[in-house]
Amino acid sequence: MSTPTENETTCWDTFNKVLSAGIDRIILFGPPGTGKTFSALHVKKTPGQESHRLTCTDDMTNMDVTGGFLPSKDGFDYIEGAAIKARRGGGRLVVDEIDKAGGDVFATLLNMTDSAESAEWEHPVTGEKTYPKAGYTVIMTTNVEQIEELPEALTDRFPVRVRIDRPHPDALLTLPQHWRGYADRMADAGSQRMSLRLFQSLHKLTHQMGEDEAATLILGDRANAFLEAIRIDQFKSVPDSQYTGL
Repeated sequence: MSTPTENETTCWDTFNKVLSAGIDRIILFGPPGTGKTFSALHVKKTPGQESHRLTCTDDMTNMDVTGGFLPSKDGFDYIEGAAIKARRGGGRLVVDEIDKAGGDVFATLLNMTDSAESAEWEHPVTGEKTYPKAGYTVIMTTNVEQIEELPEALTDRFPVRVRIDRPHPDALLTLPQHWRGYADRMADAGSQRMSLRLFQSLHKLTHQMGEDEAATLILGDRANAFLEAIRIDQFKSVPDSQYTGL
């Protein structure tokens, strides 16, 4: 993957257009460490819209999704889960690592992400039947490489899927300028992939020990390739006018 040219449409451009079009069911998939979750939580929300996050694991229960009873000073209170809070307030539900959800939770999430007409939920205490409020949006994220790895029952509810193959431009700005091109290229470099989180940790370490030592500590055998690549990128970024007369 090369650094985008001025007129190239990137995955992030596509994501912004999808949100601007009012699409309310989106899957972001692709390599880890590219800013999928951060962008799902924050990009192009409507004024006052809140985000509610779920991170799926094998041990996750439906209490996280729809709610359950928790101890209180008066005994037990029913506390609504992230999906119900998002539905009630017309918020944005962000479901991370959807491929890690267990069977029961997955089935509940299918209901919570269905169309507004089909996504009825009955409160277990009051019997109140609720439907998603206008503005309710669901963005799911996953690190699977191919969308076909996800169950069809899920992808059928999410006709818009965007493969995120590079770090978000705002995230790249947290890195030194001469690193950004390399970090962008390496996000989707197969077995040689280097996540944005790795670059951010490496950057913090350079404040204490410099680039060479930090790279050796974190990257080991790959340190020389990294250092050479950023030197080349740094050389390329120098304006031609500085070489006049050489």
